[in-house]
Amino acid sequence: MNVTLKIDGREVQAEEGAFVLQVAREAGAEIPTLCHHDDLEPVGACRLCMVEVTHPDWKGWKTLVTACIYPVSAGLEISTHNEAVLSARRGVLGLLAARVPEAPRIQELAAKYAVAVTRFEHKGDDDCILCGLCTRVCETYATGAIVTYGRGSEKHVGGFASEAPQKECVGCGACAAVCPTGELALSRAPGEHQIWGLTFSEALAVVDTARCIGCGACEQACPFFVARIALGADGQLRAVIPEAHCRGCGACIGACPTGAIDQRGFEFATLGEEVAP
Repeated sequence: MNVTLKIDGREVQAEEGAFVLQVAREAGAEIPTLCHHDDLEPVGACRLCMVEVTHPDWKGWKTLVTACIYPVSAGLEISTHNEAVLSARRGVLGLLAARVPEAPRIQELAAKYAVAVTRFEHKGDDDCILCGLCTRVCETYATGAIVTYGRGSEKHVGGFASEAPQKECVGCGACAAVCPTGELALSRAPGEHQIWGLTFSEALAVVDTARCIGCGACEQACPFFVARIALGADGQLRAVIPEAHCRGCGACIGACPTGAIDQRGFEFATLGEEVAP
């Protein structure tokens, strides 16, 4: 059911229960985020998407909420860039700038919102802002190889028991692809790539068209936007993974429900069985 609400004084219609961030962006409002990704469940971790909400029935009461996890309702009035909202964003950016002053994305946002040199002491030794995007994308689309551990200022991201995820990580690079600050990086050399201090031999994903049902699971799982679904000459939808762009990470293999995708030139098949190059 659609409801009518106001965003920055303009009436819009949206599906009841949709989150403010999605509705506001579709209405043309600009709301910054660092922990949000359209393909992942929102968690409201970075607090940068704060907006102010009120309602005619609230008798003047208003409050700041995180747009990515706050649902819209009939009559809601949302302000995305008034002074209260901008002040809240500057406060968040001041804290982030203290933690990761060298991160390009944070520098860009700080300049945009006129955040001066922070008064907070810089104590970080990396560019991680603990947004959780890397752990969520790994859990949702890969192997759940990385987690957060520790508490407070000692909280970090890594493998279980703070070790490198040697057995669990498949080197898909999804965590690096979604990292907003560049703390996670995937380095590349001929025939291999490195991430988390681990080296992975690259291979090519191969589609068995007879088993492919064109469901799109590989397209959604591919962290490099290589796999896609295309209409074949016979009128059937099937997966297409161009060899020139495939990184050989194997994310599509784990996502395929029919086992139609395998790898060539890789030492492990889907179930860990050896295959010929």
